Amino acid sequence: MMHKSILLIAALSLPALAAQAQVDTVRASTLPPAQQAEKLYNSGVAKFNQKSYRAALLDFDKALTLRPDFARAYYNRATTRYELKDYQPAVHDYDAALKLDPKDGTAYFGRGQAREALQQPTEAEQDYSKAVEATPAYAPAWYYRGALRFEKGDYKAAKADFDQATKADPNYAYAWHDRASAERQLQEYPAAIQSYTKALALQPELLPALLNRAGTRRRAGDLKGALADYTEYLRKKQDNPTAYTNRGAARFEAGDYKGAAEDFGRATELDASYAFAWNNRAAAYLKLEDYKKADADASKAIALNPTYAEAYLNRGHAREMLRNADGACQDWRKAAELGLEIGNNYAANSGCGE
Repeated sequence: MMHKSILLIAALSLPALAAQAQVDTVRASTLPPAQQAEKLYNSGVAKFNQKSYRAALLDFDKALTLRPDFARAYYNRATTRYELKDYQPAVHDYDAALKLDPKDGTAYFGRGQAREALQQPTEAEQDYSKAVEATPAYAPAWYYRGALRFEKGDYKAAKADFDQATKADPNYAYAWHDRASAERQLQEYPAAIQSYTKALALQPELLPALLNRAGTRRRAGDLKGALADYTEYLRKKQDNPTAYTNRGAARFEAGDYKGAAEDFGRATELDASYAFAWNNRAAAYLKLEDYKKADADASKAIALNPTYAEAYLNRGHAREMLRNADGACQDWRKAAELGLEIGNNYAANSGCGE
């Protein structure tokens, strides 16, 4: 979900020295310290833009030696340190910048980014809040605060922040996408589908939006729309086992058990350790009445995850149909032991233990 947005303050324009016509004019051999600091600052900005971060850092260091009250130099040195993953020193520089300019919303935002990188989400959220108070039109601050709120499960507050981000920047595709995800968590499926659609209109190659819209349509009961989205996604990206598993589940729900088995099989080809896909294919084979394959796939799922209750349940069904009554009873009881009480029902109805 997170998409870094770093803002660098532009280079300063140095005042031009007055032209002198007299040939005997005496010129100073060096600029005054304040102008030297500005020159070094401008050089640091140019080097940052060229991604020469170490060289930029040296220029900002020198600028601050000459002018210790240079707020923008602290800010840009902090941004440079962030790019170099020197997060704690970056926080110190943002502190210095904010001490000199307490109303700088972008400095609060930058410090929030650094604190988030330091695994300090509470402090980062506080900084993003100060950023939106200082600069309400700065969409990334709303977006990042929304992302933190989403991660801690406060979907209503997250949605409100993503709303503000899209108002500040109507072309912010990621904000539309994440607003949709918050709406999905709130079970506001029609609104979520509209928001994912808006994200895709702004950025057609934002494939997670396509995959997530498919899942939302499936939850909303629109299997046809979900299958269309899964298929479009897989046309563009064919190496995602989860996407094949999700389309397989939609096909299973639509009664296309053969298509479901093919999708689950493709998922296992891409990730042989994907126990969920092995078990799902076992369920599809049960519907297709291919009980030997169902037994084999459920066994594979159990080998990968010995506590997979649903796989024991499915293998029990397969073994019952293969006339392996003892094996079926053992599997159903194991499923119940692992939390699927219905396993005991199957065992009782089949006369296990009588």
